[in-house]
Amino acid sequence: MKEQGLRKLITIFTVIAVVITIISIGFMYLSYRLNNEVGKVSSIGIIGGADGPTAIYITWRLSPYVFTVIFLLLSIVGVLYLFFTRKVIK
Repeated sequence: MKEQGLRKLITIFTVIAVVITIISIGFMYLSYRLNNEVGKVSSIGIIGGADGPTAIYITWRLSPYVFTVIFLLLSIVGVLYLFFTRKVIK
């Protein structure tokens, strides 16, 4: 009984990882088609008002390729686990 619960949980996480991987690959493809450089993405935020000084925040983040690769590996491991632990019906 406990094994079925673990298998169901791994199935849910594997499906979520596959969906996130597909969405991430889709965004990378759209970025490629729109000629945006995915590796150089950052964020600049400007906060200010009429009564105070202006603050400028510049952030740097990891490449989206790392995110995609991590979820791709999680998807592969989940599918392999589910494949090798399946029950054979006789």
